[in-house]
Amino acid sequence: MTTDPDPVEPERPVPCTAPNDTCAERVEIATARYLPVYSTHLLSDGHAGVTRGLIVIHGNSRNADTYFETGVLAAAEAGVSAATAIVAPHFQTDEDDPEPDEPFWSSAGWKRGNLSRPEGPSPRVSSYTGLDRILAAFLNTSRFPAMEEIVVAGHSAGGQVVHRYAATTEHKSTGAGIPIRYVVTNPSTYLYLGPEREDADGGFTVPGPGCDDYDEWHYGLQERNNYAERLEADSIRAHLVRHDVRILLGDADTLTASLDVSCGADLQGPLRYHRGRTLVRFMDEMYAGHAHREMIVPGVGHSSRSMWLSGVGAGALFGN
Repeated sequence: MTTDPDPVEPERPVPCTAPNDTCAERVEIATARYLPVYSTHLLSDGHAGVTRGLIVIHGNSRNADTYFETGVLAAAEAGVSAATAIVAPHFQTDEDDPEPDEPFWSSAGWKRGNLSRPEGPSPRVSSYTGLDRILAAFLNTSRFPAMEEIVVAGHSAGGQVVHRYAATTEHKSTGAGIPIRYVVTNPSTYLYLGPEREDADGGFTVPGPGCDDYDEWHYGLQERNNYAERLEADSIRAHLVRHDVRILLGDADTLTASLDVSCGADLQGPLRYHRGRTLVRFMDEMYAGHAHREMIVPGVGHSSRSMWLSGVGAGALFGN
């Protein structure tokens, strides 16, 4: 009687482009605590030929597989696949059946950089710390010796993450190191660096009473969470002012599906497209010399794939 040999795991291709378990790995974000990701190149091994790292952050549906596929398609259409390592983290909630050693967050908490849920593994960890660990892997010259730039991109809820993360990470995006660019695409809301909001005359003033929490985290800098509290408010302002931030907006993103309509959100404007343009005007008026850049995709609504596969989107992700 013969027995079948143990099945041999298929060799992982390089780059790995399938949005399934073939291209899955896990990143250690705290001691023996892991964040699942999809990756074209193993972060644990690195690759000598990679010159660009692209991190793509999913939206409210937490569909990291779809965002990984979109990142792969965008790099292919831009003709930069060969030298681009793409990573799509999966920020899980308890609904995603995380493994016992995988932290998970509330449905709102992962967007805001909150600590993982106390019912999950300990120590609790911020979702933004997960991004820090991915960036650290890309910045490790023993793994990625040819790295020239890193792009952190998110759409919708992922865009909310990117704007807040750009303000609060301690990774430097300027100076002598590897440049980091943040692509904030069609989010519901933004982080405001001061208490002023747009008034009826189109200027920016402190609102009257009636919306007491409008300037609290994650709309503003008051009552910050553990991750954001590591930095003084002035340091956060300095970070967000100098970082290369692309505000990528579809001019047809004017519907209300899944739109944050809380008091603090509504003070930022009526709809996503208007809120993005208003945020850039706020930066223009209040923070001269800031590095935010408004980029508008004509005729596109609330679609990450249509945004990032457009010519304007490709410029935001892969251009200068």
